[in-house]
Amino acid sequence: MPHPLIALVLSMTSTLGTAPSSDLSVRYEQPGSPRAEQARKLLKDGDALRTRIRLPAPVKVVVRDCDAAEAAWDHEERRITICYQLVDKVRRAMDGISETEETDARTGSARMDGALSVLFHHQLGHALTTLNGLADSEEQADQFAALTLASDAPKRVVAAAEARHLLADHSGIDHLSGPPESATFSCLLYGSDPGKYDRIAQGGWVPPERVPSCAGEYERVRSALGSMAVKAGT
Repeated sequence: MPHPLIALVLSMTSTLGTAPSSDLSVRYEQPGSPRAEQARKLLKDGDALRTRIRLPAPVKVVVRDCDAAEAAWDHEERRITICYQLVDKVRRAMDGISETEETDARTGSARMDGALSVLFHHQLGHALTTLNGLADSEEQADQFAALTLASDAPKRVVAAAEARHLLADHSGIDHLSGPPESATFSCLLYGSDPGKYDRIAQGGWVPPERVPSCAGEYERVRSALGSMAVKAGT
């Protein structure tokens, strides 16, 4: 039996940029090291933690130093925690890939922004899952993440798919590791608009034999999780 429809209402305040949801607040705690400060700057200077998603209840995002490189959703506190250590771990992995491939700075920056967007939208997926009364799982959070990322940050979709593909074989990177999970995530993103996101298929980030089924996979997920409505100019 499919899940009840869940309305994810998007509010677009400007065609020039993405405004934070009034239901989501972001707090950066004081970083305790130069690496943590660099991680804070990456997040704060970018748009990875900005969203137009209208949440069922207010959610706090706290970015802080932690004992481990992780990100987590706390339903009781309605809080997403993103650790500077995880951001630093992703940065160092992406820097290593860029050096090996001799990637230019612009491409490296886009990939990093894509990776951070995946991290945030995955945690947002956990939030949307539990706040709507569904059973939480990594798969469910990833499905929500694909839906919200495609609607909320379409310009980052390709970079997000590429970043996750590049990091899939790096163990211990919270919510970005795992080739099967990466392929499914990229398939959903590609399936949201195959014409617009053809680079995902061309890049080989989805197994070629799976590419024709991605639009159907996306529609099944979209049907199960609800419809999205965009309000322009509000």
